Amino acid sequence: MPRIRFTSLAEADLLELWLTIAEENLVAADDSLDIIQATVAILANQPDMGRVRPELSNGLRSFPTRTPYIIFYLPEEEGLLIVRVLHHARDIDAEYFS
Repeated sequence: MPRIRFTSLAEADLLELWLTIAEENLVAADDSLDIIQATVAILANQPDMGRVRPELSNGLRSFPTRTPYIIFYLPEEEGLLIVRVLHHARDIDAEYFS
C-alpha cells in the first residue's frame, strides 16, 4: 500500500477547513474530510491522475475533490506527499508552496 504523508501546512489546511465548515454544520465538516481522504487514497494508487502544476512548484500536481477544495501533492517513490489542501476560490500562486 502506498505511503501517504501530509506536510504541516496541509494538516493546518485540513483543520482550518473543518473548523470553518463545522461552525455551520458538523456533519458537513466531517463529510468534507472523508471525501478528501478518499480522494487522497485514490491518488496514492494513481498519482499521475492530477494536473501537473510547474507554475507553482517543481513536480507539484493538483486534483479537485467533490468538495470546494483542491489537493496539491507531490508523487513520491513510495507514495504521496500532500503539500496543501486549498479552496478552489483562492488566488493560488507559488508563494503557497515555498
